[in-house]
Amino acid sequence: MNEIEYVGERLWAGQFGHFLVIILFVSSLFSAIIYWLSKKEEKLIKTARLFLYVHFVSVVSIFLLMVWMLFHHYFEYQYVWQHSNRSMDKQFILSCLWEGQEGSFLLWIFWQGLLSLIFYRTLGKKEPFVMSVYMLVQAFLSTMILGVYVGDVKIGSSMFLLLREHPNFMNLPFLQNPEYLSTLDGRGLNPLLANYWMTIHPPTLFLGFSSTLIPFVLALWGLYSKEYYGWQKEGIKWAFFSVLVLGAGILMGGAWAYEALSFGGFWAWDPVENSSLVPWLLIVAAAHLMILNNKNKGSFFSTHFFSLAAFILVLYSTFLTRSGILGNASVHAFTDLGMQGQLLLFILFFIGISVWMLLEDVLLKNFYGLSSIIMLFFAIVNENDRLYLIVWSVMSLGLLVYSYIKHFYQKEEEDLTSKEFWIFLGSLLLFIAGIIITYFTSVPVFNKLFNINKAPIKPEDYNLWMIPFAAFIFLTTGVSQYLRYSKTNVAALKKIFLSDFGISLIASILIYIVLYIKDDKISTYNHIMYTLLLFFSFYSVVANFHYWWTITKMNLKKIASALSHIGFALLIIGALISTSKKYNLIPLNTSVLSERLGEGFDKQKSIVLTQGDTIAVGNLFLQYEGKEKKGYNYYFKVNYFREKENKQKELWFTLYPRVQDNPIMGKAADPDTKHFLWYDIYTHITYADLSEDAMSEKSELPTNYKGHLHDTIFLSNTFVILDSLYANKSYEEFSKNPDELEITIRMKVVEASGKYTYIFPKYFIKNKTVVPSTEKVSHLGLSFTIWKLYPDTEEIEIAVIEKKQSKDFIVMEASVFPMINVLWLGCIVMCVGLIVYLMQSLKK
Repeated sequence: MNEIEYVGERLWAGQFGHFLVIILFVSSLFSAIIYWLSKKEEKLIKTARLFLYVHFVSVVSIFLLMVWMLFHHYFEYQYVWQHSNRSMDKQFILSCLWEGQEGSFLLWIFWQGLLSLIFYRTLGKKEPFVMSVYMLVQAFLSTMILGVYVGDVKIGSSMFLLLREHPNFMNLPFLQNPEYLSTLDGRGLNPLLANYWMTIHPPTLFLGFSSTLIPFVLALWGLYSKEYYGWQKEGIKWAFFSVLVLGAGILMGGAWAYEALSFGGFWAWDPVENSSLVPWLLIVAAAHLMILNNKNKGSFFSTHFFSLAAFILVLYSTFLTRSGILGNASVHAFTDLGMQGQLLLFILFFIGISVWMLLEDVLLKNFYGLSSIIMLFFAIVNENDRLYLIVWSVMSLGLLVYSYIKHFYQKEEEDLTSKEFWIFLGSLLLFIAGIIITYFTSVPVFNKLFNINKAPIKPEDYNLWMIPFAAFIFLTTGVSQYLRYSKTNVAALKKIFLSDFGISLIASILIYIVLYIKDDKISTYNHIMYTLLLFFSFYSVVANFHYWWTITKMNLKKIASALSHIGFALLIIGALISTSKKYNLIPLNTSVLSERLGEGFDKQKSIVLTQGDTIAVGNLFLQYEGKEKKGYNYYFKVNYFREKENKQKELWFTLYPRVQDNPIMGKAADPDTKHFLWYDIYTHITYADLSEDAMSEKSELPTNYKGHLHDTIFLSNTFVILDSLYANKSYEEFSKNPDELEITIRMKVVEASGKYTYIFPKYFIKNKTVVPSTEKVSHLGLSFTIWKLYPDTEEIEIAVIEKKQSKDFIVMEASVFPMINVLWLGCIVMCVGLIVYLMQSLKK
C-alpha cells in the first residue's frame, strides 16, 4: 500500500517540539544528578547550573512554539486541533494553551523553572542538596509531556502528536485525503473557558502551586542537615509568597465561577476546588509556625511536616484532577490520558522521600526504604497493586507517628497565655480542617481503592463541618495579636478583651436579628453556627483593627498581619451572608406557565419571558427585548424595570446573559450580573431558541423530535410535555395476538400565556402494519403524528408541523446575592496585607 503524501503539513514544528521536550527532560535530570554530586565536588555546581539554564530555555522555547502553532492554526497537530479553531477570539489563545493536560503541565514546569533562577542564588551552602531535589521534581514533571514509549509503557503525553497519528483519529476517513488541511478547522476552546478570568486564573494558580515547592525542598534540607531552624528565615518569605499567590489564584477561580458558570455562586466545594484549597490551608499553617520559630524556637516537627504536606497535597491535587479518577464528580477534572500510574508514582515517590527524611533512626530509615522498594516491585509485577498501596500507606503513617512520639513530641506544653500556644492552635485547626476536606474529597479514590460505592457529600455538609473550624480560627487570629511570647499578663489585657468581645457581640447580634431571626428555612443548628461564625469573624476584624490602632499606635510597619486577618474575616462574612441569604426572583404572573415546564427545570425559580411582554418578578418587572448573535454567542437583552412612586415603570438596568452555541462543543450558558454596593443581581438563561427564524412563520414540513416520557419538546411559542402512554392491550394479550395494537400518547400542550390543552395522538398496528394518526391543535396551528416507538430505548418519535407565526421566548433564572461585595473587599484587603508583609520582608 502506497504511503499518503500529505500536503501542507508543517512537520518541522512537531520535530522541533519533540526535540525540545527531550532536552527539557534530560537537562532537568542531569541538573539534579550533577547538583547531588556537587555536594562533594564543588566545581560541578557550575555544570549543574548550566543544565538548569538549558532546562529553562527549553521550556520557554516549547511555550513560544506552542503559542505560534495555536496562533497560526497548525491543525495537523492534535493538541492545536483539540483546543482551538479559526473563529476563536485571539485573546483566548493562552487559554487554549493551558486548557489541556499537557499545556497545564507545561505552565507548571515554566513557573518552577522561572522560580529556580531566582531561588538558587539565595541558597549558599544549601544549593547542592536543595536544587538537586528541586530539579528532580522538574524531571518528574517533564516526563508528563514526553509522549514516548519504553517497550509497551507510555510515558507522558506529547503536545506535538500529529492528528493522523493519534489513536482516536488516525482511521477517520477525512485523514485519508492528502489535502485534508485545506478544509480542516479545529474543535475549539471549551465555551466555559472563553472568559478573561481563564487567561489569568490558571497562571496565578500554577504559580502558587509552583511556589510551594520551595518550602518543601528547604524543609527537606533542614531534616537532612539537622539545621531545623536556619532555613526558615528564607523559607518564611517563600511560604507567605505561596499564601498570597495561591490564595489569589483560588479566589480568581471563584470569581470565574461566579461570572461564567451557571450554578449560581463562587464556591461549590468541587473536588478540584477543594484540592487547591487544602495546600493553601497547610502553607498558611506552616508560614505562621515559621513566624514563631524565627522569634522563639519551638516545635520544628509541625513546621517541617506542614511545609512538606503542602507540596505533597499539590501533587495529590494533580493526581485527582488528571488521573480520571474523579469521573463526573468535578467540572474541572481533565480526561484520563492513561497516566494514572505515572501520576501515582510521582506522588508516592515524594511522599516516600518526605517520610524517610522525617524518620530519625537510621535503622528505621533503612527498613522503610527497603520495604518501599520491595513493595513497589511486587505492585508492578503483581496484579493486586491496591493491597501493596494500602499496606505501604499504613506503614508510612505508622512509622511517622512512632518517630514523632519518640523524637519530636514535646512534653512541656506552651503556656495558655503565650502567643506560641494560640498561633500553634490556629495552625493545628487549619491542618485538621484540611484533613477533613481531603477525606471527603477523596471519596472517589476510596471507592476505587476499596471497591465501594460511597456517594460524595453535598456542599451544605461541607459547610456544617467547616463553620466551627473557621469560627475558632478567627478567635486565634484576634487573641494572638495581643499576647506576648512565652507568657502574658492577661489581667492587663482584660479591658481590651472585654471591649473587643462586647463590640463583636453587639455587631453579630444586630446582623443576626436583621438577617436570620425570622428565617424559618434555616435549621436550628445553622442558626447557632451562623451566629457563632458571625461573632468570631467580627471579633477578628475588631481585635486586629483595635490592636493596630491602640497597641501599635497605627504603625504602618505592623499593619500587615492586621490587614491579612481582617481581610480573611471579611471574606468569610461576605461568603456566609451572600450564600445563606441568596434568594431567587420569583415570577408573580407566570407561575401557571412555570408549573407546565418539564422535569429538567426548577419550576419555582424559572422565569418564562415572551419577547416584548413584561412580567412582574418580586418588586421588579422584567422584559425580554430580543437576541443578537455575535460569532458563536447569542446575547439576550433582558430589561429590568422598577416602579416609581406614581406607579409608572422606569428602566432600571439591562443585562445581556448569553448562550454560546459551539457547533462542536455544544451549548453553554454564561450569566450576566448587575453589581450594586450591597448586592448583585445575577441572571442566566436555562432555555432559548437559537434558530434564526424564531420570529418567522414556520415551514409546513414536519420536524421530527425524539424523547422519553415526561420530556419537554420546545416549539416556537409553546412547549409540549410527553405526559403518559397507554395501550388497549396488556402485554400478555398482545403476545397472543400481535397483529393489532392501539397505543395512545397523552401530551400536554402549554401556551405562553400558561393555558394548556391535552391531546391524544394514537399509534396503530393493524395486520402487522404501522398506521400513524395525526392530532391537531387548530388554534395554535400545530399537528402531531406519532411516527415511531422504540421499545429498547423507550423513546417516542413525533413529527410536528407548525404553521402559525409565533413569538420568541426564553426561560431564565435571576438570583440576588446580598453583601457579596464584602467578600470581594475581604479578598482585596487580605492580599494587600500579604503584599505589605512581603515587601517589608524583602527590605529586611
